[in-house]
Amino acid sequence: MNATGYGGGAERSVTNFVLGTLLLSVFPVFFLAQLSANQSIAAVLPFALGTAAFGSVAVVAAAGGRKWAITLLFVFAFFGLSFGMRMDGYARTGGMDWQNMTKLVAWLLVFLIFPFHIRRLAPFLREKTIVLALIYGGVAFASSAWSLIPAYTAANSLGLISYIILACIVVSVLGAAATMRLLTLTLLVFLTIGLISGIALPDIAWLPPSTEESVYRLRGFSGHPNVLGAQAALLVTFAVVLRRRRLLPAMLFLPALLVGFAAIIAADSRTMLAATIVVWVVISLRERKLLGPMAALGGVGMILAVALIAVGEFPDLTFLLGPLARTGSISEVVTLTGRTELWVVSGELIAQKPLLGWGFGGTEALLIESVGRTFQGAPVNAHNMYIQAIFNLGFLGALPILTLLGVLVTRMWTRPDAIRDQPVLLMMVMGLTEVSILALPVLLTFTFFLVLAREARPDVAGEGVLSSGPKEMRTA
Repeated sequence: MNATGYGGGAERSVTNFVLGTLLLSVFPVFFLAQLSANQSIAAVLPFALGTAAFGSVAVVAAAGGRKWAITLLFVFAFFGLSFGMRMDGYARTGGMDWQNMTKLVAWLLVFLIFPFHIRRLAPFLREKTIVLALIYGGVAFASSAWSLIPAYTAANSLGLISYIILACIVVSVLGAAATMRLLTLTLLVFLTIGLISGIALPDIAWLPPSTEESVYRLRGFSGHPNVLGAQAALLVTFAVVLRRRRLLPAMLFLPALLVGFAAIIAADSRTMLAATIVVWVVISLRERKLLGPMAALGGVGMILAVALIAVGEFPDLTFLLGPLARTGSISEVVTLTGRTELWVVSGELIAQKPLLGWGFGGTEALLIESVGRTFQGAPVNAHNMYIQAIFNLGFLGALPILTLLGVLVTRMWTRPDAIRDQPVLLMMVMGLTEVSILALPVLLTFTFFLVLAREARPDVAGEGVLSSGPKEMRTA
């Protein structure tokens, strides 16, 4: 083992994985191209048969716990969650296009191999956050009984549960450290492809200006610039925390930062840029025992600001808000691009069904109808994950997931762990303006469950992968 904590061939293995993933991605892309070009069945059939044959072998191997098969299932689920080419960038609550079909296949594959991993997964039930997540998934499934679109609610809640199971399987087979590296490298590959698409496929990759967007914004293959920005923020965050623990080599750390920040900037996702940097600074200050003093200094500044406001001497800083808006309008910043209106309407709808909500993922059409046609934007959700959680499942139904978040926040102080805390804090900050992890199952949701699965740290064979890096200290 060398001085950095990696085995002699680790960096070569990492590079081979990245190159292999890129090469493997050529086949489904070519297959989709064949379909989109309206080719005959005879032209597509060989690719379909080959994919089915290889997929069958991979599923059997995944059921047996083969690492290469679990890795492929992880990558397939990742791209199924991330890859999007809808021109409006938003999901639909009806219809079964190839993107929804890909997700459904991934969910079914997880449930197919689940019975073969029951003994391996049993230790994860000792971790309270996993149990709370499963309860949340169960309540989401039960909400199909009162959802406006019960079949859609049931399908997505099963998808939610499947990603909890898949996260635990991946961590138990590959090990916690290897899983975090795999996630980071897959993000790097996916976002690199997204950046390349901005040059190779500009008509698809860029969101043109509209009534609510005054500039071109890169969306790549993520469906929407905000989604791309969130994925890029995750890449930067995991690259930072893994490098801090010496679990990611420098040859991949610097490209991850460059690709991540380039994607955020190209997506013009200012909120994600600010959230990534602020969370990075907060965790770095905590790691250096400086968070307390800086928080005290910030408190003094707030007291001074309140005093100035009280005596009417606080300077007018509204002129600083214009440059923060894409349109240059101060109202865009004050209303958070119309989000405050969505919060008000969502609050009114929550008041109608406060205990159990309107059903998991069943609120899109209701919100669009309630907001009205005059609203400029895409009111497909509340654009706040805490409001959306209560909107979906009510105060009672959302209690398990809100309790889970409370447990994680408590552990940030009682059991600090940057690999857990920085991504979780980032997602919670994202959740102030986006639905983040508490709506339909997306990449952020799967990533969140991977962090929870790592938290469980069961005593199984796969955890031995952690030996490639320095030991992490556990606190009570």
